[in-house]
Amino acid sequence: MARFEQVKNLFISSLAAYNAENCPCAYPRFQQIIGIDCRDTGNSFKCFETDLLINLSKAGFDIEKSQLTDECTNEKWTCKKCGSTYEYGWSDFSIYVERQKLKLVHLAASPKGKPAVHPIPLYLGLMGHSYPSKTEITSVDFGAFENYLTEK
Repeated sequence: MARFEQVKNLFISSLAAYNAENCPCAYPRFQQIIGIDCRDTGNSFKCFETDLLINLSKAGFDIEKSQLTDECTNEKWTCKKCGSTYEYGWSDFSIYVERQKLKLVHLAASPKGKPAVHPIPLYLGLMGHSYPSKTEITSVDFGAFENYLTEK
């Protein structure tokens, strides 16, 4: 199975599990993956896991225009289940590199699950012009990424 399909299937099953227990917003590791933003480290990259998880979780949010104007696209996302709010941003840095992020603004759900860790373990990884140090993000095999996301 292709790497992308492995992660897509993992995210689909993880989102179903999160929604069965509470909602994705309650899980710090969900927040961490959707919130990876190259601007936080001063680099220029996209994170494949972030893009995929945002796209797969989008149906769980009500989306409206944001007051922010710092991105090419700004939106305010509100969780349909718990009411947590996020700021969505999309920007392109060049013809080759664009990225999206979903930053938590207000958590309305009670936190559940294990805390996020650093360095952030990724399986698909990053693509771009410059990258953060290995103390921020590290590459892992699928088993390690699956264990991290499913909190095993």
